[in-house]
This record gives sequence, C-alpha cells and structure tokens, in this order.
Amino acid sequence: MKSILDKNSEAICIKSIDPKEIVKKWKNNMGVDLDDEFKNLNCIEYFKCPTTGLSWYEPKEAAGSSNLYEQLEKFDWYYMQKKWEFTAALDLINQQSKILEVGAGGGHFLRLAAKNHFVHGIELNRKRAIKMRSLGYEIKELTMDQLKEKTNERYDVICYFQVLEHVSDPLKFISDTISLLNQGGKIILSVPNAAVMRKIDPDNEDLLNQPPHHMSHWDKNVFYALEKLLPLKVKSFHYEPLAHYHISWMVTKYLRNKILFLGKFFSRLLVNRYTTLPLQFLLHIGIKKYIPGHTLLVELEKI
Repeated sequence: MKSILDKNSEAICIKSIDPKEIVKKWKNNMGVDLDDEFKNLNCIEYFKCPTTGLSWYEPKEAAGSSNLYEQLEKFDWYYMQKKWEFTAALDLINQQSKILEVGAGGGHFLRLAAKNHFVHGIELNRKRAIKMRSLGYEIKELTMDQLKEKTNERYDVICYFQVLEHVSDPLKFISDTISLLNQGGKIILSVPNAAVMRKIDPDNEDLLNQPPHHMSHWDKNVFYALEKLLPLKVKSFHYEPLAHYHISWMVTKYLRNKILFLGKFFSRLLVNRYTTLPLQFLLHIGIKKYIPGHTLLVELEKI
C-alpha cells in the first residue's frame, strides 16, 4: 500500500477494524443506521505515511455517503451557525476577494463573507443547496473534480471547513483546489487538530473520528510536508481556543486516558462529568483560552 499523499512512500498498517462493530456502535450510541454504508466491506484498515505523518483509513468506500450526513442533520450540534474558524478565516482574507467555499452547508460562512467579498459555494446536500440558492447565493451541486472540468472561473481564496478529513483522496482534492486558484491565491481550511485528538482519543474510538465520518487525521506537520508535494506554501496556523461546548468532553476523555492503566471500568468511575466539575469550572471562567481546542485553521498559498 502506497501513501495517499506521498506516492513514493510505503504506508504502514496500524490496525484493522471490523465494519460490523462500527455499524453496531453507531446504531446503539447515535441512532444512525450504517447498514447500507458498510454492507460490502469486510475490513477497514488504518494506515500511516512515514514521510508526511498523515494517518488515514482504507478502503475509500468506507467514506460516508450523503445518507450519513442527512442522518446527522438531526443533531443540533452538527451544523453550527457560529464557528470560531469562520471569523478567524475572514481575518486572513483581503477585502473584495473572490471566494469559493467547498461544502457550504447551511451557508453560515458565506453569509458573513458576502458582506465584503464575492462569494460562490459548492454543496452536495441537495436540500441545503436549494435553500442557499433561494437566498440568492450561487451554489453548485458539484464535486471539486466536476467543478474543475466545468468552469473557467478562478478564485482568490478557496475555503473548506471541517471537510478535508472526510475526503477519501485528499491529494487529488487539494490538487483540484490549486487548479481553481489564481496565482498567489490561498486555501484556507480547518480540520480537527490531530495533535490534540491524539491526547484525548489516542485509539480513535470516538465514532466521529473514524469511518464513515473521518477518513484521515491531520496536524501541522502534515501540512508542512505538503510543501514538498504540491505548489503550496504554508502561510500560517491558527489554533482554536478550547470551546466552552467542548470542555466537558475533552476534560473527561483526556483524564480517562491518563488513568486507563486502571482499566476502563475504574477510569470511567473515577472520571466523569461530576468528578471533573471543579476543573471544568476553572476552564469556563477563563483558563480555556490558553488551551488549544478541537480545530486547526491553516492558511496555504499557491506558488
């Protein structure tokens, strides 16, 4: 198996996962039916690229379909209107830029960006695309590959927020993005910060951190490695301060992993939302701003 980023690098297989176990956990814990997603899969494997540091899952068919994301829409927390990365990204964009957002979702970023910029979007969720068009936005229901073939337009900035980790072929996805940029244009993207996730979920047991949801795990070192593979330069990294709605989850997961040597039963008994209340309180009153949170925002320039 070759690395999906560095085609000259041999990937290392970290572990294998039974798809049936994932299906069972999603149904029991989330009420989400994955029977159709995984019905033709016998095994899912987790790989790491030794030269770039990227970790990812195979096969590509393990990536979630539109059916999965339609089911996830029932959760209020899944498509949030206000995200730290939206305003952080706008601070990096020159006035009156031509912007494309990939995976425009409910259009929350586009609404903010449209105040000072020219904005387009692509979105594969038909219901959301129709809704955004009814509000006057130019939204195409195309993949990046299809858009590249169908348009001559070029953009100053292309944004995607919490999208790259869902893509089964990230090298092609980023290459297609570059082809749609003006020279000197920028990609501004956000991903879950794998450096943080390794501390709170080292075995990737969180359902949202594995297929069919997340297909790859990214940190800043992987983006630096991209400079050797693609005509890109890292301009800046920005770290989300620990968000108030993540405090209970991150504190509990982090501390449980610290005492996991006692066994899962005792780690859950000793660390829960009640025993961690004093620490949660300290974080809520202000310390959280000094602690890196869930998201890494990356600014890349086409060279």
